[in-house]
Amino acid sequence: MALVDNRTHRVTMLCAMYFAQGVPWGFMVTALVAYLTGEKGISQAAAGELTAIVLVPWTFKLVWAPLIDTVTIRSMGRRRPWIIGAELMMAVSLLGILMLGDLSENLRLLGWMFFIHNCFASLQDVATDALAIDVLPVAEQGRTNGMMWGSKLVGKAVGAMVMAQMIYFWGLPAAVLAQFVLLVLIMLFPLLLLERPGEKRFPWSSRPVQPSCPDPDGGQLETSSSLRSPLEVLIDVRRAFSLTTTFIFLIFGTLSTVGWGIVEVITKPLYTQELGWSFIQVSQISGAAVLTEMAGALLGGFLADRAGRRIVMTIGFGMFGLMTACFAAFPEHWEKSWFAGGYLLFYPGVLAIGSVGFLSMGMRITWTKAAATIFTIYMTVSNIGHVIGNKAVGTLSDSYGFTYAQSFWFAAVALGLPLLLLPLVNPERVDQSKDT
Repeated sequence: MALVDNRTHRVTMLCAMYFAQGVPWGFMVTALVAYLTGEKGISQAAAGELTAIVLVPWTFKLVWAPLIDTVTIRSMGRRRPWIIGAELMMAVSLLGILMLGDLSENLRLLGWMFFIHNCFASLQDVATDALAIDVLPVAEQGRTNGMMWGSKLVGKAVGAMVMAQMIYFWGLPAAVLAQFVLLVLIMLFPLLLLERPGEKRFPWSSRPVQPSCPDPDGGQLETSSSLRSPLEVLIDVRRAFSLTTTFIFLIFGTLSTVGWGIVEVITKPLYTQELGWSFIQVSQISGAAVLTEMAGALLGGFLADRAGRRIVMTIGFGMFGLMTACFAAFPEHWEKSWFAGGYLLFYPGVLAIGSVGFLSMGMRITWTKAAATIFTIYMTVSNIGHVIGNKAVGTLSDSYGFTYAQSFWFAAVALGLPLLLLPLVNPERVDQSKDT
């Protein structure tokens, strides 16, 4: 059965795609960086540079979204060809890394290889979000989005914990090979499951498209590619961000993740080089934090529907800032496992509360016919802020001589200040514009 006709198939497909996105994220941001700082002794600046390189492609979603919105292949479905192509190139990039052997001594080449891999991972992310918009009935969106988010967290845990163990016992190439095998298995979902009845499974399939098959844009499906004018998309984007609410939220999205990017990087060298933790310990705690993150995501979703999205973002990002400030204020307790481990374990949970509020608000104020592109822009600027935070670590430590405690203080302030913009984000103003 096609995705539009079978709830189990569409939920399984979307969750599998999000799991596939989570594995490389957990591996590269947690396991790989912890391994290189703990076993290879790379500096804070080098760790930040590597993390930034592998995360920069997630800002390319701003390019992918309009492309996916304007180009469709009706014979195989609107989004499946993009997902299949992205996953195929992800697999090819992993094969390229395997062919080059152990790159742990060549950080620049390692970073650029994973940069290429993440270019296609970000394309798959955008295509998957577009697929969800196309095939999910409104009544299923909330529950399914929660399951997709949870699947990505499970993937991050696998990337952080399981892949760290594989690096420890069998080396970096073994961890890359394991990801290649996982990706090939996951690719079976978009290969075998159709979006709508009558579509071709493969380009060479002989079964024709049924003209009566419903099209999410209205009308009938066509056997040839169909295009929407990029100019129309640009006009819709300009109109969407002409409102104060959407423009301010765009700025908030960029600034709110800078502190997270700083914390994400400096915890690795702090724990492995200064506190004496092994990269396995760091990866295991970070992987276990998926439980607090999932709890935070569920709580954030529950509160967003009842207390409001702005309140949820204030609670989540505000608590993260306060936790970071408390951690910075008591460096004498960093040697205590309960204190240092507790911070690593629980800050992802409060961060998830704020992140769910951000995602929910982004959907709430997304409007015009270029909705997929608008939503992707919000996600992209948050990734840009994240990368800025990653890159800032080297500047703070090398150029300004910041200690670890001072860097945590800086991150805490960076998390708190953007919250002052939230009173200017008013969803009702967007509703008024929709009605005019």
